[in-house]
Amino acid sequence: MPIDILGTAIYEGPEAIPGWEYIKTYSPAIMAIAGIKYYFGGTSNTWERDYHGKVYIMTGATSGLGAYLAYELASKGAQLIILVRSTEDSWLVDYVEDLREKTDNFMIYAEECDLNSLYSIRKFATKWLDNQPPRRLDGVICCAAESIPIGKARQVTVDGVEKQIGINYLAHFHLLTLLSPALKIQLPDRDVRVVMATCVSQALGDLDMSDALWLNRRYPTREPWKLYGTSKLMLTMFAKEFQRRLNSFERKDKAPCNVRVNMANPGIMRTPSTRRFLSMGTIWGLLVYFVLFPIFWIFFKSTSQGAQSFLYALAAPVFKNLDGGNVIQECKILKPARKELSDEELQKALYDETEKLLEALEKNSAVERKKQEKIQESKIPLAEKLRAQNEEARKRADIHTKPETPEELQAKLASLKKLIGIPSGADDKLPLFPSNPRAENLSTPKSTPKSKSKAKKSKSKKKD
Repeated sequence: MPIDILGTAIYEGPEAIPGWEYIKTYSPAIMAIAGIKYYFGGTSNTWERDYHGKVYIMTGATSGLGAYLAYELASKGAQLIILVRSTEDSWLVDYVEDLREKTDNFMIYAEECDLNSLYSIRKFATKWLDNQPPRRLDGVICCAAESIPIGKARQVTVDGVEKQIGINYLAHFHLLTLLSPALKIQLPDRDVRVVMATCVSQALGDLDMSDALWLNRRYPTREPWKLYGTSKLMLTMFAKEFQRRLNSFERKDKAPCNVRVNMANPGIMRTPSTRRFLSMGTIWGLLVYFVLFPIFWIFFKSTSQGAQSFLYALAAPVFKNLDGGNVIQECKILKPARKELSDEELQKALYDETEKLLEALEKNSAVERKKQEKIQESKIPLAEKLRAQNEEARKRADIHTKPETPEELQAKLASLKKLIGIPSGADDKLPLFPSNPRAENLSTPKSTPKSKSKAKKSKSKKKD
């Protein structure tokens, strides 16, 4: 068919082509739209890397940009640890199973780590670090972000921090600083990379060191992008300072730091968070979004196009020899656009201030959590409490289970002594198989009058 049309155009002229008037009228507009879409689609990553056997922790991997990156890495053989709010969500189970089947990779796991709660983050990090030998970790990919639509009231995390600051900046700060021992201890031949998402909106950020986390400042209901931009600005500053602190760590093998922390700007994408922000979280806004979707389809990137800078940051060999703290956009390293990104003293001050605020927030949350536990405990009926105590005592005394504490070990030893007939008391320190006189009753039976008489009769018979 194309050859026939081409032959007609050559030998008979383009006017002989059926529908030539329509082609001549609309083809310039179609080509212009195609060119605009191609331009706004951004640059593609050309580097490849062998991900088989490599382990990555991911946040925000269940939707949008993170979901595409999870699929891309899993299809190339990477082992993924996806951090989620709750592992009991039935949708999450289906999502992980579906991802395993699509990528033919069953090394995909979900771990509970709610970025809305500092306590949940600490529990996950403690669980990850509590392993011997240390777990392998080839990188951390931070895609999770919170964007509050315009006109919405202030929203806070479990710890009372404004949600955009709390999730976009504070949660990732807490997660990475807690996981830093795992990053530092990786073998020197591994190329460990940490990639976090940033945004051009950091140019609108408003950093105030007297209230860095917006704990006391008025919430700008009509300008929520200020907080979003501030969170991304502080996250980029943290990346630079975190890289310097990793570099200053002295390994026992004297090898240089093999961890690189970089920021990647995916651009504006057609993701659920973008849809929620543009629709202002309303039904009417969502209707307008769908009406204008053809325009968004032309100018906004898809998740695969936005992920190219992340894939470049993970795969490009140039970063192995470069220092970290770079901002990557369209598969290129950008120069710092704001003065805060060149001020090392300010970055250090923000890092130290955040650590202090984190400590205070965690203490306050622990006190509040203890209060709530007592309130819930007071609501439990007495009979149920007694049943729970009896069940706990039974488990502690059960010799068939492994003791978890020294107290449980002593309780199980006491049960075992009682079972085999060894006397026990507060000051009794008999071993399990005693050889002292106090245990003669266990080793040799006592002689009785009847046994003595039988022994005498047997002796007399032998004499006869």
